[in-house]
Amino acid sequence: MWTTVDLMFSGALQRHPDLKFVLAEGGIGWIPYIKERTDYTWERHRWYQKIDFDQRPSELFDKHFWGCFIDDRFGVASREFIGVDRITIEIDYPHSDSMWPNSRKHAIEVFADVPDDEVHKMVELNARQLYDFQRR
Repeated sequence: MWTTVDLMFSGALQRHPDLKFVLAEGGIGWIPYIKERTDYTWERHRWYQKIDFDQRPSELFDKHFWGCFIDDRFGVASREFIGVDRITIEIDYPHSDSMWPNSRKHAIEVFADVPDDEVHKMVELNARQLYDFQRR
């Protein structure tokens, strides 16, 4: 989480506009808070710090970062603040945190109240776009 904040304020994202970061194994529920808090700090301190005056940290996040989750119901419920296009589910086989061999069952439970088009993005389309995986 704090490495993400450091990157958002570092100037590296402005110098390297094509950089992409995938935040794996950390969940996504913390992302709305970080976006809100970094914008709050930016609003108050950008005038006397050596940081970008024009681009909010949350805008940089939305351009450069994707969040992944294994089990994060709060994060899924907060998807509109994170950005549905910036979320992917982690199956993470054979890691001990994974839900395997019950990954599909668990995904059905996590996404029970999520519209199908958003689920499709988080389980497939976002990763395809991020990694440029073409359909065969």
